[in-house]
Amino acid sequence: MIDQEEKLHGFLATFLLSNKEASVLQLKISLIDEAARDDSLLMLVLNDFYNTLGLDGQAFCLKNDDIFIVYNSKISESFLKTILIRAWLHFSSKIKMSGKEQFQEKHYKLPQDTDALKHEISRIGKGPSRKPQTKKERQKFVIPPTIEKNEKLFTPEMLARVSKALQNTDFSNIIRSQSVCIVLDETYPQPLFEEVFVSIADLGESILPGVSLTATPWLFQDLTETLDKRVLSSVSRHDDGAFRKAFSLNLNISTILSEEFRNFDSNILSNLKNTIVLELQPTDILSDLNSYLIARDYAQNLGYKICIDGVTGNTLEFIDRERLGADYLKLAWSSDLADILQSNTELEDLLSNIGDNRAILCRVDNENAMQFAKKYGITLFQGRYIQYLLSKNPRNRRGGTTLLYNY
Repeated sequence: MIDQEEKLHGFLATFLLSNKEASVLQLKISLIDEAARDDSLLMLVLNDFYNTLGLDGQAFCLKNDDIFIVYNSKISESFLKTILIRAWLHFSSKIKMSGKEQFQEKHYKLPQDTDALKHEISRIGKGPSRKPQTKKERQKFVIPPTIEKNEKLFTPEMLARVSKALQNTDFSNIIRSQSVCIVLDETYPQPLFEEVFVSIADLGESILPGVSLTATPWLFQDLTETLDKRVLSSVSRHDDGAFRKAFSLNLNISTILSEEFRNFDSNILSNLKNTIVLELQPTDILSDLNSYLIARDYAQNLGYKICIDGVTGNTLEFIDRERLGADYLKLAWSSDLADILQSNTELEDLLSNIGDNRAILCRVDNENAMQFAKKYGITLFQGRYIQYLLSKNPRNRRGGTTLLYNY
């Protein structure tokens, strides 16, 4: 278990001397079933807060596992909500929790709520601690490492080097392709478009060998914004006809609202824009819903389609395609996806009601995924198994092209 009561008291004492205002959010992790509260999981959540809040906030975990987040006015409520959703997802598949399916919270304002906050911290300090888990119980909740053995973490200094190197990088050596197909009953897959993506692994190996670009999420986010602009420029200059229609781009919301996207748009024929899909990540959408709505309306008014990419069995309940006004939703297949859905009838209903030809099941690496998809009426697929089936039917015509990042 983790106990940072002394550090929290010290932080508050130092902060109050500065006469500045701040907010404190108490996440009542202690109300979550103890079986889902492992030290490695709590450390993962704390590190996520630390990495995302940066210099504008700090998180502490007390002896009963409640987490206190202290943050200043630079952290918007929508941004904080995104962090909380991400933290919730770490627990959501293994919890039994009273009340709503979300963290129970308590809010404080400093300095006016200082006494109430100190009283709550003192109350927790006098109370019982979580019972330590046995080795067998801890193993159930081991979090896999974010980097491979011997890999180095991505640092701000490295980000600056990569961003500079990208200006002169030849993307042709790190382009890969994979088809998105329509599959009905026992017929061969019919290519809808060809997805061409920039391999992040190959990019990292060519620029920073031995460094995991994705292991530091907040820096990788900055890197994708740089990549967005580089890719838009590359697509605009493409002269072999591959990027004329039926492709998609995995972009950040900020990129859609940028001058680089306007330049890209000016090079696309109006009658072809409705064949192009812009794919957005859930964390990007939920971090700033207002910006998403502006970007969505802007893109759709120009004629582009919107796809919510990166949805998993654990995040499906937070993503309502229809309410978000997206044209497609891309769900990643995993070995436990069927079990997750079958244990939650509401999730099954959500998937079944996404809409005809609106859900794309990606990362389809075996026949089990295809059998699973039949139950939910999914007809659009992408993955290695689909590529294998395509190779059995060489008469298939090649479709359009898709360009996105492979994380």
